[in-house]
Amino acid sequence: MSPKRGSEYALPLAKYRELKAEVERAGLFQRTYFEHISIFLLTLLGLGVVAYVVILTDSLAVQIANGVLAGFLTVQLGLIGHDLSHQGVFKDARANTFWAVLVWGLGCGLSESRWYQKHNAHHKAPNHIGHDPDVEIPFVFEHEQAIARSAFQQHFLFPYQHILFWVGVWFVYPHNLRLSITHLFGNLTWRAGIELILMAIHFIVLIKFTLLFLPPLVAGIFTLSVILATGVYMALIFAPNHKGEDMLEVDKEHNWVHQITLSRNITPSFITSYIFGGLECQIEHHLFPTMSRFHYVKARQVVRRFCAMHHIPYHETSWLDSLQLIHEGLRDEAKHWQQ
Repeated sequence: MSPKRGSEYALPLAKYRELKAEVERAGLFQRTYFEHISIFLLTLLGLGVVAYVVILTDSLAVQIANGVLAGFLTVQLGLIGHDLSHQGVFKDARANTFWAVLVWGLGCGLSESRWYQKHNAHHKAPNHIGHDPDVEIPFVFEHEQAIARSAFQQHFLFPYQHILFWVGVWFVYPHNLRLSITHLFGNLTWRAGIELILMAIHFIVLIKFTLLFLPPLVAGIFTLSVILATGVYMALIFAPNHKGEDMLEVDKEHNWVHQITLSRNITPSFITSYIFGGLECQIEHHLFPTMSRFHYVKARQVVRRFCAMHHIPYHETSWLDSLQLIHEGLRDEAKHWQQ
C-alpha cells in the first residue's frame, strides 16, 4: 500500500483541543516580553550601525554591504511585526495592533492591514488551491493550478519556472510594496491613511538621509541594495515553509491536521531561530499562531510526540534541503510544459 499524501490526513477537532490543552499545561502560551524587547532593541542597534556607516564613508562597496545589512534588519522588524499582528507579544489586542501598524509601516514601509488580510487567509487554509492566497503566485507546483492559468504563462513561464523563480525572489519586496499601496488606496479609511503616512515617512527618511551623506549614485545603489536584500530575505525565509509541499485540491475539505501535513519545519537551532524569527517551526506556528515564537521549539517536542502517536507525518528538514525541494517541485511541473 502506498503512503498517503499529506493532504489525505484528518483527525476530529477534539484531538486538536487535546493537543492545545497539553501545550497550555506546559505554560507555552505565556508572554515573553524580555525576549521580544531584547530582539527589538538589537534590531534598532543594528539600524543605528547602518546609519553610522552611511555617515562614515561613501565607498560604494561598503554601502552595498551596508544596504544588505539594512535589508536584513528591515525583515527582522517585519518578523516582529508578524508577531504583533498574530497577537503574540502583548496580552492586550489593541497594543499588539497599534505597534504592528507602526512596525510594518514605519519600519518596513508596508501595510499591516494588507498583510494581515492575506496572511490570515493563508493560515486558515495553507496550501489549499483556490483558498490560500500564498499559492496564487506566478509559479505553480500542481498541474491543477497550471491549467487554470493564462496561455502566456503556460507557454512562456511554466517551462522555465524553476529558473525564473530564483530571479523573481529579488523582486518580492517591490511586489509587496505595490500590493500594499493598491490595497490601501482601494480601501481608503482613516487607518489606511495612517498606514500610507507611515509608509511615506519610511521612504522619505531612507532617501533623504542617504542623500544627505552620500553622493546621489551611491545613495541610489545603497537604496536599491536595501530593497533587493529585503525581498530576497523575505522570500528565502517564507518560501521554505510550504512551497514544494503537498497541496490540497480546490474541492477538498480542509482539516486542521493539514496545518501539520502541508507545512514544513526547518531544523531549529539558535541561529535559525534568529534568522527565521520563529518561522523555522512553521508547523507549531500554524497550530498555535498566537503563541510567542520563543516557545515554538518547546512546543515542537509536544507536537512531534502527538504526530508519532497518531501516525501523522511531521516534515522537518534543513534550510538548504528545503530550497532543493522547492526547486524540484517547480522543475517537475515545468516538465509538463516543456513540449
